Amino acid sequence: MLFAYKFDDRTSFVTEIEFEHVKEVYVEQAFVNYSVADGVNLRGGLMLVPMGIINEYHEPTTYNGVERPSLDNFVVPSTWREMGLGVSGRVNSASLRYQAYLMNGFLSYGENYKLRGSDKSDEVLVITAHLDHIGIEDGLINNGADDDGSGTVAMMEIAEAFIEAKEDGNGPRRSILFLHVSAEEKGLLGSKYYTDNPIYPLANTVANLNIDMIGRVDSLHIDQPDYIYLIGSDILSQDLHDVSEKANEDHVGLAIDYRYNDPTTLVYEFGRWRQNRYYYRSDHYHFIKNNIPAIFYFNGTHEDYHAPTDTVEKIHYSLLEKRTRLIFHTAWNIVNREDRLALKENAVIPSED
Repeated sequence: MLFAYKFDDRTSFVTEIEFEHVKEVYVEQAFVNYSVADGVNLRGGLMLVPMGIINEYHEPTTYNGVERPSLDNFVVPSTWREMGLGVSGRVNSASLRYQAYLMNGFLSYGENYKLRGSDKSDEVLVITAHLDHIGIEDGLINNGADDDGSGTVAMMEIAEAFIEAKEDGNGPRRSILFLHVSAEEKGLLGSKYYTDNPIYPLANTVANLNIDMIGRVDSLHIDQPDYIYLIGSDILSQDLHDVSEKANEDHVGLAIDYRYNDPTTLVYEFGRWRQNRYYYRSDHYHFIKNNIPAIFYFNGTHEDYHAPTDTVEKIHYSLLEKRTRLIFHTAWNIVNREDRLALKENAVIPSED
């Protein structure tokens, strides 16, 4: 529903209340518009981000169909609006429309990117997956369905499960930050940036559960696909390891393989044997470097690793679901237990050298 009030010939107020395909009701935009001259307007308040026609005009009959396009659902699953100010207008002689705004980034949503806990809300569990892949090489798209589309989907499903539980009156005691980092393939840059510039104090971060490639089966487990590699669970906290083991025993029953907890264990990759070093090769590592217990969930590499053939039809969906449930139940215990996960005394983090 769109409402407007005109104060005078130059000044007006516009607001839109949206009853979208969700349970919540949103004030989607609410801004003051001041007409400076023909084709020039100043605007300030809560506004739709001008990132394309779907975000600004997102319901039929703007485009052909009755649902948001699939790509838009994945990139911006709900309308993106932010606090800001700027200028907009038209150049009629050139049939052009322009908008230029300074906006407040994601922070105008307050803490909606964090699932806030109840009595222990100052303590935060961070769940990570990475958004990026290696891109185009020799004209071919490296799709990254497993690396890390699988982790991305798992994180989204876990977030949805926790939100539904909270709506049913079973919200977490501790808060949960779902952190979808980028530039992992460029050297873990997204997770490094977060740990260097945390939204919440690292001292209040109880653990990191990092999900990176959990949709496939490696060559060592062709005959026993119900497995998952766990890396780092017992390095800083025996409590974290014990919680993970119990979650698996009580709810899932996967074969947990810890061989790559040792970074020197050999693995055959890219045509040669080499030390795996997986402990340092995904986003959990920057949390561990900051003395935050972490688990890296991983299915191992395979013949399609970092190749254009890492495509969605090769994902083992039932196995992806089972591994995701293990991560969910581990997270559930971490955020709802009475005591924070204890750190080991004199824990030794394996050196990168």
